[in-house]
Amino acid sequence: MKDPKSPATSTDAYDRMVGRWMKIQSVLDGTEALRDGGKTFMPQHDNESDGTYKERKSVCTLLNLSKLTLDSWVGRPFSEPLVLNEDVPEKIRDLEDNIDLLGNGIGIFARNWFREGLAKGIAHAMIEMPRSSKVEGRTLADDRNEGLRPYWVHVAPESIFFADAIVVNGEEILTEIRMVEMVSKRDGFLLINIKQIRQMVLSEGEVSVTLWQEEEKKEGEWKVTEKFTFNMDRIPLVTFYADRAGLMEATPPLEDVVDLNLAHWQSTSDQRAALTVARFPMLVVTGGVDENGNMTVGPKKWLYSPDPNANFKYLEHSGLAIEAGRNDLKDLEASMADYGSEFLKRRPGRETATARTLDSAESTSSLQDVTLRFIDAMQTALAMTAKWMNLPEGGTIDLNTEFAPSAAQAEGLRVLIELRKLRDVSRDAMIMAMIKARVLPEDFDADADSLLLEDEGLNFGLAPDPDAGLPPEGDDDGEDDTAKAAGKS
Repeated sequence: MKDPKSPATSTDAYDRMVGRWMKIQSVLDGTEALRDGGKTFMPQHDNESDGTYKERKSVCTLLNLSKLTLDSWVGRPFSEPLVLNEDVPEKIRDLEDNIDLLGNGIGIFARNWFREGLAKGIAHAMIEMPRSSKVEGRTLADDRNEGLRPYWVHVAPESIFFADAIVVNGEEILTEIRMVEMVSKRDGFLLINIKQIRQMVLSEGEVSVTLWQEEEKKEGEWKVTEKFTFNMDRIPLVTFYADRAGLMEATPPLEDVVDLNLAHWQSTSDQRAALTVARFPMLVVTGGVDENGNMTVGPKKWLYSPDPNANFKYLEHSGLAIEAGRNDLKDLEASMADYGSEFLKRRPGRETATARTLDSAESTSSLQDVTLRFIDAMQTALAMTAKWMNLPEGGTIDLNTEFAPSAAQAEGLRVLIELRKLRDVSRDAMIMAMIKARVLPEDFDADADSLLLEDEGLNFGLAPDPDAGLPPEGDDDGEDDTAKAAGKS
């Protein structure tokens, strides 16, 4: 039963999402995090002793294909630097190299923000402003004199456990959020971490902030430690939704890969346990034991029994179960790889509300859809930064969205190469098509490349045209050049 009087009370949406976020984060954190998770991620078998379970868990290692998949996805839009377009005000550009006051440029901050959203479906950026001694009627001159400037703070989705919003003129506006954060204080040489709740409430163009801390030695009881307000018509939190399902609720793109990875982790544990058993054959003895029931087995020993019916043999595993386990692991690895590539494949797209919306007739991949949503979030963060600085607008960004050639494009390039081999299209036409399809970079210099090809021909005795053994242009006698060369020699 939730306590309506406690600031720590969470929403149902948070309760539905938090377990999924913790699961995803544990897999991304790797082997030790899954071992620490114990039976949550590796169930204990029926009748399995605690000692055997502990040993099985301690030797299992994670093949972290979830992290590899996520890094691959993130690398596509960030294969080219994020660009602030010309409409971004100069005063915001001045913050670009240290957007979070921690030394991280806006490109690094954006990459980490995007990565978290891809993994968990939701990720936040709080656009903060240091506290000013003058709040009412604050001007840019006041900010400069006090050395104040807005900065971005990464907020993990697990931190915000309460959110409420209203819709005004078709726009969703947050009216309240509560988030947990850690603060520290010194006690002599000891640094103590304290859990704190930050409550932000929007009302009539003003945001009020209340800080709560848990009473010492009174778990579940909270006291107000500070209150302050600032003039802003929005709570300065920007949420990036990869695949929104509701307010502060989403479908994490990486979750299916994570679930497969957990199945792989559990299957790996069973496989290693099976190998441990199979690698040690059991000696089976029928008769032949002395009157005390003793027998010595080992190197430089031989077995003897006066019993003519005695029988000694080793019982070994047939290996069928081990092979089945190995195939299960391979199937899971293939499924994870397939899911990762499917997220990059083009499919019939839908229009998205962004300045970089692709034509509705064009195909887009799931990753492209998510990237377009992230561009929206980044531009909202720039707009929020502009509000803090009393600027009219924040401007726009450019981020690579063309990283998934369609099957039709790939087939078209293959046909183009074949036409080039037949001399039905020029080399320049093929290069232009390659640049348009982003197979070659936009700054590819065809003339300089031609000179390099000529140098290769001179240095290595290659034919002037290197296309699949075709004769040089102008040689139309149809005679085999190899044969002619042999005759001359």
